[in-house]
Amino acid sequence: MFSCIMNPILKCLGMFLLLAGVAATKPLQAQNTSITVAEAEKLSIQLETSVGNGNAEILNHLISFPVFVARMKSRSSLRDNMDTLTKIADGFGLFKIGNHIVEIVKNGSYQLLRGYQKDDEMHLLFRAFGDGGLDYQDITLVKVKDSIMAADIFSYELGESYNSLFSAQIADKEPQDEHRSLTAREKYAGIFENALSHKNYSVARSAFEKFDEETQNDKHLYLQYLQTCGHLDAKSYRKALDHYVALFPDEPTPYLLMTAVYAETKEYGRYAMVIDKLDTLLSIDPFLNYFRGNIEMKMGDVRKGRDFYQMAFDYDPGIWQNTQKLVACKVVSNELVEANAVINQYRRTPGYRPELVDAIYADYPILK
Repeated sequence: MFSCIMNPILKCLGMFLLLAGVAATKPLQAQNTSITVAEAEKLSIQLETSVGNGNAEILNHLISFPVFVARMKSRSSLRDNMDTLTKIADGFGLFKIGNHIVEIVKNGSYQLLRGYQKDDEMHLLFRAFGDGGLDYQDITLVKVKDSIMAADIFSYELGESYNSLFSAQIADKEPQDEHRSLTAREKYAGIFENALSHKNYSVARSAFEKFDEETQNDKHLYLQYLQTCGHLDAKSYRKALDHYVALFPDEPTPYLLMTAVYAETKEYGRYAMVIDKLDTLLSIDPFLNYFRGNIEMKMGDVRKGRDFYQMAFDYDPGIWQNTQKLVACKVVSNELVEANAVINQYRRTPGYRPELVDAIYADYPILK
């Protein structure tokens, strides 16, 4: 397992490099950094444990706001007004990131996938999975006095870092010169933003389509357009997703979003392809075998489904959704002893929930 609850980050990173053969990231010990492996490991354990227990507070307050502001690309006049920025950030939800993740990981987990170095900064990549869906968070670490905090967090679900999103938010609040004529871009940007704020998605789409091609291909704007299409109709949304892939082929966000689309439309071949692409961009996440198992089950192959669930279980026995499906497959295959062995192993994982075990015995009394 890559989880560092029981194993140090350095061991996890070494296993990652061995499996993935990725040269773009460098081992943590090879960098001149003020953050030690032990400090990063300690933080990862705190995050996994607290979020897994439904406590969002550590993640809510992980970002060092002064460092975050210093990294903003916005040239807004508000940049130096820390009190105003703090109020905007609070309304933006910057200090409630953990609340959203806790909702996602219900009956699941928040788990360190790997640690790596990029541009002389240490990153921790976490997977959030549970009843609320799937997301990955790439956390850039920074040392503030004696504390390890986050300089920024990139959400795969959102497609941008919180710093990029907040910088755009600040730019939108910049006072406009009433005597200056608006450019065409500024005019339609105003219509676009106003329509989004009022959830008038058809007007927002119309305004976006009046931008020139260069403006339409701006990543931040296009992600907003993608969300707009998601509120309108499935055809527009799929077309927007496909174009996003064409614009940014190595971005993980569209592939993550496509998993839900293809599951809904039962296009299992495409579903499998986007899972494989996401896996490649992640440099391997063994838990994605859970989704491969779902695909096989939808296609009626219980044996292959069971095998994929087993691989995901061997990697992490603590994720209930996968455990439940593995047990079901073993019951169907009349592997009752093996099904009970799976349940007993789940019982030995930290934070297991007895009521879920009781529920599965109620569903399959033959196991008692």
